[in-house]
Amino acid sequence: MSGKDMNELLLSDTSIEDLFICQYMPGLSKEAICLYLLLKMDGSGKFSLKDVEDRSLFPKTETEEAMAELISSGLMSRNKTEKFVFVDIKKEEINSYCAGVIARGGAELSDLELSPLKKERDDLCSGISKTVYAGKMGYVFYRLVDRCLFNYEFETIVIYKLFLEAKERKFQYDYRAVEKLAEEWNKQGIRTADKVDEVLNRRQNVEQIKKLVGRITRKRLNEYDIERIEKWAQLDISPDLIEYAFRVNEYRDISSKNVDETLTGWVYAGIKTVDEASKYETELHKENSKKYKGQKKSGSYRGKDGSEAGITYVGKTEDVKEEKKKASDDIFDLFGGEDDEDD
Repeated sequence: MSGKDMNELLLSDTSIEDLFICQYMPGLSKEAICLYLLLKMDGSGKFSLKDVEDRSLFPKTETEEAMAELISSGLMSRNKTEKFVFVDIKKEEINSYCAGVIARGGAELSDLELSPLKKERDDLCSGISKTVYAGKMGYVFYRLVDRCLFNYEFETIVIYKLFLEAKERKFQYDYRAVEKLAEEWNKQGIRTADKVDEVLNRRQNVEQIKKLVGRITRKRLNEYDIERIEKWAQLDISPDLIEYAFRVNEYRDISSKNVDETLTGWVYAGIKTVDEASKYETELHKENSKKYKGQKKSGSYRGKDGSEAGITYVGKTEDVKEEKKKASDDIFDLFGGEDDEDD
């Protein structure tokens, strides 16, 4: 490597758009990110497949997969000469914004005036930026705030909690993940403070129950376990009652399926506390014992011995022979023996 090449490598800078960092990068694999940065550092902007493979740090298969990921995410495309080129993501973002303005009927001069709603929006964005993004919120998230405020008609507190939820779940920098969460809340009608508190409290309960079930079963929860846990949270079943249901099922193969059957029975019976469940199980045990005793007394149960079933048990072979001889003698006596005929 010449001194000129070394200086260019050590002292040059590679410009990366903030849009890439906040909107695309969180959803990419490490291979795709590395490949994108290496190609950006090249500076040529056009690459053949061989060029891409030569610049990659990974084997051919992984390189092709990373390239396919960049194309599907909208970061790269192919031109008419079959060369790979970078997509101008800034231009795409501006075009998307303009299309949204046109779809709403265009911008009016009145839109530039400061109004109470716009001040509320600016204060909201400022609060989200400081709390969630350390004062550096990406432009795309401002647009998402606008959509939540004007299109979805979320209350400002709902939007604020939307971004806090994204931070709690560690995807606040993944624009598409935050956007998807906003769309889900819109579809579920989560637009008011009361509604969002209800949803977030339920999610908190789900997480608490997950930890409880994981501690009791000492295994990794599968999708069916999580589905049942979400059902219990939806039914507002307390963690104490869930833990007691596991104790009740200790004699069985402890699983969320068996516990779900128990909890479902309790819900239908109107049980909400451990004390109520304990009394219910005690009464149920008494009732089952009573039924068992009744069946035993009537002879309708399976545990019969030989005498109850009309079978005479004979313990030895000699006893069997004696019984047969006695039966034969009784028959002869009934019809008269040889001595009787002589008389």
